[in-house]
Amino acid sequence: MPRLVRSLADVEEIERQPLEHLELPRSTYHAIRAAAEQFPDRPAFHGLRTGSAEEAPETLVYRDLLRRIHQTANLLHGLGVGPDDAVSLLLPVIPETSICLWAAAATGIANPVNPFLETDHLIAILRSARCKVVIGCHPSIEGDSWPRIEEIRRHLPELTAIRIGGDGDGLEGGVIRFETAIAEQPDDRLLSAREIQPTDVAAYLHTGGTTGLPKLARHSHQGQLLQCAGLDFLLGPQPGGVGLLGVPMFHVGGAIAASLYSLSRGNTIVTLHPNGLREPVAVRDFLRNAERFGATTLGGVPASWSALLGMPSDGIDLSRVRNGIVVASTLPLEVAHAVVEKFGFPLVEGWGMTETHCFGTMNPLHGENRIGSVGIRLPYLQLRIAQLDGRGGVTRDCAVDEIGVMLVRGPQVIDGYVEPAHNAEAWVDGDWLNTGDLARMDADGYVWHTGRAKDLIIRGGHNIDPVLVEEAMYQYPGIELAAAVGQPDRRVGEMPVAYVQMRPDAEFDETAIKDFVRDRIQERAANPIAIHPLPEMPLTMVGKIFKPALRMDAARRVFQRELSALTAGRAEVTVEVAAHPVYGTLATIHLSGADDEVTDQVRQAMAGYPMRFEVIDADAGGYPGRARV
Repeated sequence: MPRLVRSLADVEEIERQPLEHLELPRSTYHAIRAAAEQFPDRPAFHGLRTGSAEEAPETLVYRDLLRRIHQTANLLHGLGVGPDDAVSLLLPVIPETSICLWAAAATGIANPVNPFLETDHLIAILRSARCKVVIGCHPSIEGDSWPRIEEIRRHLPELTAIRIGGDGDGLEGGVIRFETAIAEQPDDRLLSAREIQPTDVAAYLHTGGTTGLPKLARHSHQGQLLQCAGLDFLLGPQPGGVGLLGVPMFHVGGAIAASLYSLSRGNTIVTLHPNGLREPVAVRDFLRNAERFGATTLGGVPASWSALLGMPSDGIDLSRVRNGIVVASTLPLEVAHAVVEKFGFPLVEGWGMTETHCFGTMNPLHGENRIGSVGIRLPYLQLRIAQLDGRGGVTRDCAVDEIGVMLVRGPQVIDGYVEPAHNAEAWVDGDWLNTGDLARMDADGYVWHTGRAKDLIIRGGHNIDPVLVEEAMYQYPGIELAAAVGQPDRRVGEMPVAYVQMRPDAEFDETAIKDFVRDRIQERAANPIAIHPLPEMPLTMVGKIFKPALRMDAARRVFQRELSALTAGRAEVTVEVAAHPVYGTLATIHLSGADDEVTDQVRQAMAGYPMRFEVIDADAGGYPGRARV
């Protein structure tokens, strides 16, 4: 039984032994196979398709899970997939996604991809991964991914496509029906003679945004299995554990912390809905499903934990739940305290990223859980907080409780990205990965995440941490979600503004909220100059608040307001602000009925803002412009 981590001293004690002392399995396939052989009749999956607590699940036991993995791996082998070939998965949250993921890692390289990305970006990812086979599902399971695959194949006709679900009618050439094809494959062994090595690439996971050159992180079998060992150290083994899966498996949390960790330990996964926790029914019945399946751990992003606070829980027995886990982004303090008070089990927060094979730090379940921190580092991961010089160098390490940039290295950190261009600036001071996260470390080794460096609001040279604003706003009764971003300002660069999503029974009152947070934000410069209500906060596929959309909306609002006043009675103006593959963000100003003088005035007004822009006039055509940077 592995040693439990209760403090940083335990981490250091574990590290006195070399990594080989852990005796990790040789590969992810060997880890899952060992669990299936030990627990052949234990449920590996309970699969739901509606998310309803009334739905009868489809159950897959470990014996049959291993058979499906063998069959799927043998199908891929027969299609020519080898150790250097990628299998791209555009799949929702269903048991077959895990089957295909680990079969692909046993045969070649698994490449789980967000099917909701724009088609051009999907094509770029598959090209970068040198994809040989792509797997999707029938629209009756999830409606968006298969049409994307059909479009992708028009650009990449050499791809072999596999479709899960459907009756097999109407399949185009080069498309294989999953169920029919695997039925013809042996289910008791792998046909490939591949000898997987621990350092072999297991997966390419994409990260780093939705535009530009794809950023694919190389995951090794050893790195993924070391992550699972780290979770045992920090949480303690959970024999017979049950978890509800609502996070997609193109995200490192879904692929590693949920799928691989559970399946390599003989635990049971409940897939709630193909759309995961983006499906309202899955959120509505989350607690009831936790009760009926006997969940022992519950994971969720901050947005889902906030939503659960508004759900009725009277009469629901959650006594088997040992702990909750926060994934994807930092949980506001007010939400953290409220969750613990309402549900009665500890909420464990950690920090991680795709590049660390998932969690890099975590609060120890059997040690001191410092709410608000992201815990202590996992064994064998080195972590430091440092000040950088902006040129790839470290000026100095930070003092205790001093905020700086988090740097990591060690066997849990990837050895690089697929595209060499992404490796050039990723590492600093030798082999330390620059995470881009801001944090401080206290005297006991607990890390306190303070935001992303790129999320800082810079007002006249003054760095404003949006967390300061958000923590104050979450204390206001009725606010369900809150986010602070920078609004462009020609005088000081940026001004803080905030967005809120109110609970269904709460009224929005901007003046009242401003007054409330003003008394709680110590930095006067951090007080938001405007607070905008949204019926629904923009979220990523894994439930993070998508701040780029809010920053673009804030820019659009200020540009629209100023230019409308400037052109009043002389022209009509419409402003759009959107992501751009070259400029990052581009403001497009549409003018109707404007003469040259008005157009020039608009361009002069926009030139004062730190954002690229273009002016489109119905008569004169496009006038691309560039602001001061």
